Amino acid sequence: MNREASLLPPFISPRNSARWPTGLLILTVAVAWVAAGIDLQDVWLLVKALRGANIDADLRYAQFKATGWMLWIQGSLFVVTSIAFVGWLYQARVNVRALGMRRMRYGRGWCIWGFLMPAVNVFRPYQVVREIWKASDPASLDPFQWQSLQTPWLVSLWWGAFLAAASLHLLALLTSLGTDVNLQQLVLSRSLTLFADVALGLAAGVSIFLVTRLSKAQENKWALQSNPPT
Repeated sequence: MNREASLLPPFISPRNSARWPTGLLILTVAVAWVAAGIDLQDVWLLVKALRGANIDADLRYAQFKATGWMLWIQGSLFVVTSIAFVGWLYQARVNVRALGMRRMRYGRGWCIWGFLMPAVNVFRPYQVVREIWKASDPASLDPFQWQSLQTPWLVSLWWGAFLAAASLHLLALLTSLGTDVNLQQLVLSRSLTLFADVALGLAAGVSIFLVTRLSKAQENKWALQSNPPT
């Protein structure tokens, strides 16, 4: 047995670890669109109030409760989905080494800390996923030449959509803060939240393709290495 090959970690099909993040991401898409509908209703009520219309107190209370519940559901779902996604990504990073790829710049730890470190988490997750994707691409079986492969547009779209959603949610929060918030500010805040939820739904949708395609790429690369063409 080749000595270096024996030192490599075992390749574990990412198909199993991809099931949880894929299912949770599908749920995230559905919840995001429901949240966008609630946001739209909220904006409509605020615009009516801004124009001087009287809003039924029961309707305002029901809208307030729906917004609060949706915020709690989205927050809980985000935490669970993030854990599942990071677990899948960590296994994908281990598989890259099992595939024999060398000269990786970002170690396994970055699959976790890259998302948690303030400021660094703006760009490190993209860099980590980009590197794992290129190293998993069956277009190159060479341990070193994978670095010359192009970054797929799907990775850039994935991270750009999440940054857009996060930025819009942050702007919405900042707009709603303060003791002298008026109706115009609330309309702006809820409108930003609406766009943020739409962006989140799109980002989660792109993530489903990301998880599926990267998992398939690793399986294809492993199959090619196990049964090289003659």
